[in-house]
Amino acid sequence: MRIYQNFREVRSEVRRDLAEMGIGVHTQTYQDKYIGDDPQMATKELQNYMYCVYDTSNPSEIQPTQPWADAEFQERISGKHMNPGEAYRLRKDVWDDFLDDEGKFGYTYPDRISDFNQIDRVIATLENDMYSRQAYMSIWAPEDITKTGGVSRVPCTLGYQFQIRKGKLNITYLQRSSDFATHFNNDVYLAVLMQHHIAKRLGIRPGVFTHWIGSLHVFIKDIKGVF
Repeated sequence: MRIYQNFREVRSEVRRDLAEMGIGVHTQTYQDKYIGDDPQMATKELQNYMYCVYDTSNPSEIQPTQPWADAEFQERISGKHMNPGEAYRLRKDVWDDFLDDEGKFGYTYPDRISDFNQIDRVIATLENDMYSRQAYMSIWAPEDITKTGGVSRVPCTLGYQFQIRKGKLNITYLQRSSDFATHFNNDVYLAVLMQHHIAKRLGIRPGVFTHWIGSLHVFIKDIKGVF
Protein backbone atom coordinates (compact mmCIF):
# COMPACT_ATOMS: atom_id res chain seq x y z
CA MET A 1 0.00 0.00 0.00
CA ARG A 2 1.25 3.46 -0.91
CA ILE A 3 1.51 6.02 1.89
CA TYR A 4 1.24 9.72 1.09
CA GLN A 5 1.50 12.76 3.31
CA ASN A 6 -1.06 14.90 1.46
CA PHE A 7 -3.32 15.02 -1.60
CA ARG A 8 -0.82 16.94 -3.70
CA GLU A 9 1.35 13.81 -3.58
CA VAL A 10 -1.62 11.57 -4.35
CA ARG A 11 -2.42 13.20 -7.69
CA SER A 12 1.14 13.08 -9.03
CA GLU A 13 2.15 9.68 -7.66
CA VAL A 14 -1.04 7.84 -8.64
CA ARG A 15 -0.65 9.26 -12.16
CA ARG A 16 2.92 7.96 -12.30
CA ASP A 17 1.93 4.49 -11.06
CA LEU A 18 -0.80 4.28 -13.68
CA ALA A 19 1.55 5.40 -16.45
CA GLU A 20 4.39 3.06 -15.47
CA MET A 21 2.54 -0.04 -14.29
CA GLY A 22 -0.91 0.07 -15.91
CA ILE A 23 -1.78 -2.84 -18.19
CA GLY A 24 -4.03 -2.86 -21.24
CA VAL A 25 -7.66 -3.89 -20.60
CA HIS A 26 -10.68 -3.51 -22.87
CA THR A 27 -14.16 -4.19 -21.49
CA GLN A 28 -17.24 -4.44 -23.71
CA THR A 29 -19.43 -2.06 -21.71
CA TYR A 30 -19.07 1.32 -20.04
CA GLN A 31 -21.77 2.13 -17.50
CA ASP A 32 -25.02 1.75 -19.45
CA LYS A 33 -23.38 1.70 -22.88
CA TYR A 34 -22.05 -1.04 -25.13
CA ILE A 35 -18.64 0.08 -26.42
CA GLY A 36 -17.55 -3.11 -28.16
CA ASP A 37 -14.07 -2.95 -29.66
CA ASP A 38 -13.77 0.85 -29.90
CA PRO A 39 -9.98 1.33 -29.50
CA GLN A 40 -10.44 4.72 -27.84
CA MET A 41 -12.36 3.04 -25.00
CA ALA A 42 -9.57 0.61 -24.16
CA THR A 43 -7.81 1.39 -20.87
CA LYS A 44 -4.57 1.27 -18.93
CA GLU A 45 -5.51 -0.30 -15.60
CA LEU A 46 -4.17 -1.02 -12.14
CA GLN A 47 -6.08 -3.61 -10.13
CA ASN A 48 -6.57 -3.46 -6.37
CA TYR A 49 -4.81 -0.13 -6.03
CA MET A 50 -4.58 1.06 -2.43
CA TYR A 51 -3.06 4.04 -0.67
CA CYS A 52 -3.52 6.13 2.46
CA VAL A 53 -3.09 9.80 3.30
CA TYR A 54 -2.17 11.01 6.78
CA ASP A 55 -2.77 14.74 6.38
CA THR A 56 -6.31 15.31 5.07
CA SER A 57 -6.49 18.96 6.11
CA ASN A 58 -6.42 20.31 2.55
CA PRO A 59 -8.49 18.08 0.23
CA SER A 60 -8.55 20.84 -2.42
CA GLU A 61 -4.98 19.80 -3.26
CA ILE A 62 -6.51 16.93 -5.25
CA GLN A 63 -7.91 19.59 -7.65
CA PRO A 64 -11.63 18.75 -7.77
CA THR A 65 -13.99 20.14 -10.39
CA GLN A 66 -15.45 23.29 -8.86
CA PRO A 67 -18.05 24.60 -8.23
CA TRP A 68 -19.70 21.25 -9.02
CA ALA A 69 -17.93 19.25 -6.28
CA ASP A 70 -18.99 21.49 -3.39
CA ALA A 71 -22.56 21.73 -4.70
CA GLU A 72 -22.70 17.95 -5.07
CA PHE A 73 -21.47 17.46 -1.52
CA GLN A 74 -24.18 19.70 -0.11
CA GLU A 75 -26.78 17.55 -1.86
CA ARG A 76 -25.19 14.38 -0.49
CA ILE A 77 -25.44 15.54 3.13
CA SER A 78 -28.87 17.14 2.76
CA GLY A 79 -30.74 14.05 3.93
CA LYS A 80 -33.06 14.47 0.96
CA HIS A 81 -33.79 12.19 -1.96
CA MET A 82 -32.74 14.03 -5.12
CA ASN A 83 -32.88 12.76 -8.67
CA PRO A 84 -31.50 14.53 -10.57
CA GLY A 85 -30.97 17.40 -8.10
CA GLU A 86 -29.37 20.66 -9.20
CA ALA A 87 -25.62 20.16 -8.83
CA TYR A 88 -25.31 18.12 -12.02
CA ARG A 89 -26.20 21.24 -14.04
CA LEU A 90 -22.76 22.61 -13.14
CA ARG A 91 -21.19 19.72 -15.02
CA LYS A 92 -23.69 19.06 -17.77
CA ASP A 93 -20.93 18.06 -20.24
CA VAL A 94 -20.43 14.89 -18.18
CA TRP A 95 -23.82 14.12 -16.65
CA ASP A 96 -26.36 14.93 -19.39
CA ASP A 97 -25.32 11.80 -21.23
CA PHE A 98 -26.55 9.64 -18.34
CA LEU A 99 -30.04 11.10 -17.96
CA ASP A 100 -32.84 8.79 -19.03
CA ASP A 101 -35.90 9.71 -21.10
CA GLU A 102 -37.61 11.04 -17.97
CA GLY A 103 -34.69 13.30 -17.10
CA LYS A 104 -33.50 11.13 -14.21
CA PHE A 105 -30.35 9.17 -13.39
CA GLY A 106 -30.25 5.44 -12.74
CA TYR A 107 -29.21 6.35 -9.20
CA THR A 108 -27.86 9.36 -7.29
CA TYR A 109 -25.59 9.61 -4.27
CA PRO A 110 -28.08 11.80 -2.34
CA ASP A 111 -30.70 9.07 -2.84
CA ARG A 112 -28.42 6.27 -1.69
CA ILE A 113 -27.03 8.19 1.30
CA SER A 114 -30.43 9.41 2.48
CA ASP A 115 -31.82 5.86 2.34
CA PHE A 116 -32.01 4.66 5.96
CA ASN A 117 -30.57 8.01 7.13
CA GLN A 118 -27.09 6.60 6.69
CA ILE A 119 -25.12 9.60 7.93
CA ASP A 120 -27.10 9.77 11.18
CA ARG A 121 -26.79 6.01 11.63
CA VAL A 122 -22.99 6.11 11.21
CA ILE A 123 -22.78 8.87 13.81
CA ALA A 124 -25.11 7.06 16.22
CA THR A 125 -23.10 3.85 15.85
CA LEU A 126 -19.86 5.59 16.78
CA GLU A 127 -21.44 7.57 19.59
CA ASN A 128 -22.75 4.34 21.11
CA ASP A 129 -19.50 2.40 20.58
CA MET A 130 -16.42 4.51 19.88
CA TYR A 131 -14.43 1.56 18.54
CA SER A 132 -17.20 -0.01 16.48
CA ARG A 133 -16.27 -1.75 13.23
CA GLN A 134 -19.85 -1.44 11.96
CA ALA A 135 -20.05 2.25 11.04
CA TYR A 136 -20.50 1.77 7.31
CA MET A 137 -22.25 3.83 4.66
CA SER A 138 -23.29 1.81 1.62
CA ILE A 139 -23.67 3.22 -1.88
CA TRP A 140 -23.88 -0.08 -3.76
CA ALA A 141 -27.30 -1.70 -3.33
CA PRO A 142 -28.18 -5.39 -3.87
CA GLU A 143 -30.36 -4.57 -6.89
CA ASP A 144 -27.35 -3.11 -8.69
CA ILE A 145 -26.15 -6.61 -9.50
CA THR A 146 -29.13 -6.92 -11.88
CA LYS A 147 -28.08 -3.79 -13.80
CA THR A 148 -24.52 -4.69 -14.79
CA GLY A 149 -23.31 -5.51 -18.29
CA GLY A 150 -24.56 -2.31 -19.87
CA VAL A 151 -28.15 -2.59 -18.62
CA SER A 152 -27.98 0.55 -16.50
CA ARG A 153 -25.52 2.87 -14.80
CA VAL A 154 -24.29 1.45 -11.47
CA PRO A 155 -22.24 3.10 -8.70
CA CYS A 156 -18.46 3.14 -8.90
CA THR A 157 -18.40 3.58 -5.13
CA LEU A 158 -19.16 0.57 -2.96
CA GLY A 159 -19.17 2.44 0.34
CA TYR A 160 -17.32 4.13 3.18
CA GLN A 161 -16.23 2.67 6.52
CA PHE A 162 -15.63 4.99 9.48
CA GLN A 163 -13.53 4.04 12.50
CA ILE A 164 -12.34 6.04 15.49
CA ARG A 165 -8.78 5.23 16.45
CA LYS A 166 -6.44 7.29 18.65
CA GLY A 167 -9.18 9.86 19.04
CA LYS A 168 -9.51 10.59 15.31
CA LEU A 169 -11.98 9.53 12.63
CA ASN A 170 -10.41 7.34 9.97
CA ILE A 171 -12.19 6.54 6.72
CA THR A 172 -11.75 3.65 4.31
CA TYR A 173 -13.17 4.47 0.89
CA LEU A 174 -14.04 1.43 -1.25
CA GLN A 175 -14.52 1.66 -5.01
CA ARG A 176 -15.07 -1.05 -7.59
CA SER A 177 -13.92 1.32 -10.36
CA SER A 178 -12.34 4.76 -10.80
CA ASP A 179 -11.79 6.68 -14.05
CA PHE A 180 -8.62 8.65 -13.32
CA ALA A 181 -9.16 11.31 -15.99
CA THR A 182 -12.78 12.19 -15.29
CA HIS A 183 -13.78 11.17 -11.78
CA PHE A 184 -10.84 10.23 -9.53
CA ASN A 185 -10.12 13.73 -8.17
CA ASN A 186 -13.76 14.41 -7.43
CA ASP A 187 -14.42 11.02 -5.84
CA VAL A 188 -11.48 11.48 -3.48
CA TYR A 189 -12.46 15.05 -2.62
CA LEU A 190 -16.07 14.13 -1.86
CA ALA A 191 -15.03 11.18 0.30
CA VAL A 192 -12.68 13.38 2.34
CA LEU A 193 -15.40 16.00 2.79
CA MET A 194 -17.66 13.24 4.14
CA GLN A 195 -14.93 12.20 6.57
CA HIS A 196 -14.55 15.81 7.75
CA HIS A 197 -18.32 16.31 8.02
CA ILE A 198 -18.87 13.25 10.20
CA ALA A 199 -15.78 14.01 12.30
CA LYS A 200 -17.10 17.51 12.96
CA ARG A 201 -20.50 16.19 14.01
CA LEU A 202 -18.77 13.75 16.37
CA GLY A 203 -16.64 16.54 17.80
CA ILE A 204 -13.32 14.92 16.87
CA ARG A 205 -10.59 15.47 14.28
CA PRO A 206 -10.33 13.59 10.99
CA GLY A 207 -7.62 10.97 10.84
CA VAL A 208 -6.25 8.75 8.08
CA PHE A 209 -7.86 8.51 4.64
CA THR A 210 -7.49 5.06 3.05
CA HIS A 211 -8.63 4.35 -0.51
CA TRP A 212 -9.02 0.96 -2.20
CA ILE A 213 -9.92 0.75 -5.91
CA GLY A 214 -10.69 -2.54 -7.64
CA SER A 215 -9.98 -1.04 -11.09
CA LEU A 216 -8.11 2.25 -11.39
CA HIS A 217 -7.92 3.10 -15.07
CA VAL A 218 -7.56 5.73 -17.76
CA PHE A 219 -9.17 5.46 -21.20
CA ILE A 220 -6.96 5.67 -24.27
CA LYS A 221 -8.99 8.65 -25.46
CA ASP A 222 -7.92 10.55 -22.32
CA ILE A 223 -4.27 9.52 -22.06
CA LYS A 224 -2.81 12.60 -23.75
CA GLY A 225 -4.60 14.85 -21.29
CA VAL A 226 -3.43 12.80 -18.28
CA PHE A 227 0.15 11.80 -19.10
